[in-house]
Amino acid sequence: MIEGLEPVALQELRALGAARVWPVEGRLEALPSLTPVRGSISAEHRGNVLAVEGQLSTIVSLSCDRCLQQFNQQLECEPSELIWLGDAPPTDEQLQHSQEIAAMAGLVEVLNPRGTFDPQQWAFEQLNLLLPVVNFCGDHCPGPPGLNTEDLQASQQVVDPRWQALRSLQQGNEP
Repeated sequence: MIEGLEPVALQELRALGAARVWPVEGRLEALPSLTPVRGSISAEHRGNVLAVEGQLSTIVSLSCDRCLQQFNQQLECEPSELIWLGDAPPTDEQLQHSQEIAAMAGLVEVLNPRGTFDPQQWAFEQLNLLLPVVNFCGDHCPGPPGLNTEDLQASQQVVDPRWQALRSLQQGNEP
């Protein structure tokens, strides 16, 4: 747990009347990283929405899905998100009341206005979204372990004896 990133009541953010900024310096338990997560998160209560912005960076160690070797991946992001404050997602009528709210298109996250905002969970979600679906160490990847070019050439020259008759026919018909 990162010190200072405890959940905060949305009513407290509303009473603040300005953006609250959290410095981020530490490790997230759910995201094993080589370096501490660094950056900042700010959240501002704007009536029906919570405007959240951040700047986060860290380095994680991943295992290549192809060669199984470990490699380091830098994660950096500057996310910005509007979170709807209500018991249900906004209706089309509610979205048209304000240009800022009208910009909320597609999937919208919803928080209970009497609930809390967890900046640590938000930071984890933003960094987790940056993790690759397929872990690939890069163009220098040697490929699957135990498979080299000599093994590949030898396996291509070994012919199943059941196919030997067909191979003889093919070689006999070649000009």
